[in-house]
Amino acid sequence: MSLFLFAFHEFKDYVCGMRILRYILFTLITTLTIAAAEISFDHMTAKSDGRVITIEWRPSIEKGVRLYELERSSGSEGFRSIAELEPKGAQFTYRFIDENALMKGGNNEKILGKVYSYRVKVIAYDNSISHSNIVNVSHSVSGIRRTWGMIKEMFR
Repeated sequence: MSLFLFAFHEFKDYVCGMRILRYILFTLITTLTIAAAEISFDHMTAKSDGRVITIEWRPSIEKGVRLYELERSSGSEGFRSIAELEPKGAQFTYRFIDENALMKGGNNEKILGKVYSYRVKVIAYDNSISHSNIVNVSHSVSGIRRTWGMIKEMFR
C-alpha cells in the first residue's frame, strides 16, 4: 500500500509540474506573440512642392508597434533617421513635412534637384525591426528660392 501511495504522490507531482510547465510555455508564447509587430501599410507617398517634401503613410494593421522612425537617403548615402513618431493606431494617416531636404544634405553638401528616398522603420515592443517599401521623390527648387535659401544659410 505504501508503494502505491508513493507512486501516486510521484504521479501527482509529475502532473502538477507538467501543468506549471504548460502554463509557463503558454504565457511565454502569448507574450512573444503580443510583443512582435504586425504591420501592413495601405499606402506611402512622398511629394515635393518645391519648398518642402511631404511624406504620408497609413497602416491598415498596426499591432505591437512601439515606434516609427522615418528615414531619408539621397544619392549614395545610406538611410538616416529624420523623425520619430509614436503609433496612433491602424487607419491613422501619418504625415511628416521634411523641411531640411531643401538645401543641404550631410556634411553641408548641396543636394538641390536630387532624388530622395524615404522609408519607415518599424520598431516593435520586442525591439525587432522591419521597414516599409521605399518611396522616391525628386525635389526641385526654383532659382529664387535657392538664392533666398543660400542667403539664409549664410546667417545660420
